[in-house]
Amino acid sequence: MLPLAPAMFWQSPWLKPLNDTTAWNTLLQGINATWSLTEVRARVLRTVQECREVVSVYLKPNRLFKGFTPGQHLMLTLPCKGVLQSRSFSLSQAPESGGVLRLTIKLKADGMVSRAVAKLKRGAVVILSQAGGEFTHANPEAGVLLLSAGSGITPMVAMLQAWAKHESRPDVLMIHSCRNESDWILRQDLQTLVHQWPQLKIRPVFTAAEGRLDPERLQALAPDFALRDTLLCGPEDFMEWIAAFYREQGLSRQLKQEHFQARRTEIRPDATRYQVFSADGRAVFDTRNGQSLLEAAEASGLNPVYGCRRGICKTCTCRKLGGTVRNQLTETLSGSGEEWIQLCVSTPVSDLHLEL
Repeated sequence: MLPLAPAMFWQSPWLKPLNDTTAWNTLLQGINATWSLTEVRARVLRTVQECREVVSVYLKPNRLFKGFTPGQHLMLTLPCKGVLQSRSFSLSQAPESGGVLRLTIKLKADGMVSRAVAKLKRGAVVILSQAGGEFTHANPEAGVLLLSAGSGITPMVAMLQAWAKHESRPDVLMIHSCRNESDWILRQDLQTLVHQWPQLKIRPVFTAAEGRLDPERLQALAPDFALRDTLLCGPEDFMEWIAAFYREQGLSRQLKQEHFQARRTEIRPDATRYQVFSADGRAVFDTRNGQSLLEAAEASGLNPVYGCRRGICKTCTCRKLGGTVRNQLTETLSGSGEEWIQLCVSTPVSDLHLEL
C-alpha cells in the first residue's frame, strides 16, 4: 500500500472531526467571533455618516486578511433578514499600520446590503473576501487625471492618500462630479490631502448649478488630458460618454475604468430565445440573447447567489455542462462543453445545461 500524500492524509475520513474546518470554525467563533481557520472575519469599529445617504464603516479584520493595493475592492458578507448576502465595495482608505479598513457605501433605496451596513453596531462581526481588482496605479510617473462621479470617488481617495506618502508626489488633477457640495463624498478627506499636498488639484463640478460634465468642460478643466493617464469611476452613463470620448480621441489605452455599478445590457425585442436546463435535463427557465443569465434566472423566480453583478467578484460562478455563452465583458464565446462561467456577464447563444 502506497503512503498517503500529506494533503490526502489530512483529508482522510479517519481523522474526522479533527480535519473538519467547518466544525473548528464554529468552535473558534464561539470563543471569539472573529476567529476562523479559513474565513476573513472583521469586527466593526464604528460607522460614520459621511453625507446624505452615504456611510463609512471601519473594520478590523483578522489575521487571514492579506492586505490590499489602493483602488481595489472586496466582498462584504453579512446577514440581511436572516440570510447571508454579499456585495462588492471599494476600499476608501489607504492601508494603515493598524490594519483598519474603511468601506464608504452609498445607501440605495432598494439596497438590502447597504441598508444593513448602515445599521451595523460597534462590535458586530462581518465576513470579508480578500481584496481584488486591477483598478490601481501604484507608482504613477506621468501626470494622472482622476475622473469620478458620486460614489465613484471612493477608490480614488485611497489612491490619493497612498500617493501623498510618496517622497516624490505625482502630478494629479481630480475632476469630481456630484449634485452639490453637501453630496460630495469624503470631501473632508480631500481637504486634508490638499492641506498636506498643495500641488494636488481638485476641480468639483456641481451638476445642480452647473449642469453635467461634458467633453467641452472636461477639456477646459483639463486641457492637458491627452498627456495624462486617466482613471475613471462612477455611474455607467457618466463612464460611457467619457469612454466614447477617449475612443474618438484615440486615447483608450490611457483610460482605466472601474465599473462601479451592475453592467447594463440591451435586449433586442427580436432576440433569439433559448432554454436553460438543469443537470438532470429538466427545463428551468427561458432566456434571450443579450440578457444575462443572472437576470433571466431572477426573472423566472430563482434566487442565484451573486455579489457585484459586474463580472468582478465571481460570486455567481456556475458550472456550464453544455451549450455556448458569450462573455459580455470580453465579447468572447465559450466552448460548447463543460466549464465555469459567471452568470452576471454571460448571455446565451444556444440552449444551455447548467449545474444549478
